[in-house]
Amino acid sequence: MAKLVIRTEGLPAETLKLKTGRNRVGRSSENDFQIQHDTISRFHCEIEVLAESMVVRDLDSSNGTFVNEEPVSKATLESGQMLRLGDVQLEVCDAPRPPDPDSVLMCSNHPTFPASMQCTQCQRVFCGTCIHLLRRSGGMVLRLCPVCSGRCEPLQGLGPARKGVLGNLLGKFLKR
Repeated sequence: MAKLVIRTEGLPAETLKLKTGRNRVGRSSENDFQIQHDTISRFHCEIEVLAESMVVRDLDSSNGTFVNEEPVSKATLESGQMLRLGDVQLEVCDAPRPPDPDSVLMCSNHPTFPASMQCTQCQRVFCGTCIHLLRRSGGMVLRLCPVCSGRCEPLQGLGPARKGVLGNLLGKFLKR
């Protein structure tokens, strides 16, 4: 789980455990994480945690957002980096990383099965048997996540999905 650890003298060494998706940080109680400090804007930044990356976006804060002391409006975060919001230092811990290109993603529910689909909402990956299919009138099929009911799409780099016998026949006739 991605985390930010406050490393500023005078503030408690609090750990912010980030959720998958968008996490807002600022002074306002409307944020996911509230940090009371004079140099933090009401809505300072948002941090998006995805399956393979963690991105910070400055929300036009007054005192800026910095990664390793470089000012950023948007940047990818990696474990070990220092994120500074105004004068508040936060250490990035357990940031998601892109998988090794030689490795195969495994299903979130069946760790021995390779994943073929990814939820566009919660970013989890699943094998084909886990996905819920919703057949709509007109032949449209929605592929839904078994966890959050978000829309699932084939994983990148897997090539076209298998069409089956009927799909192959239709493809041959439509090409003519």
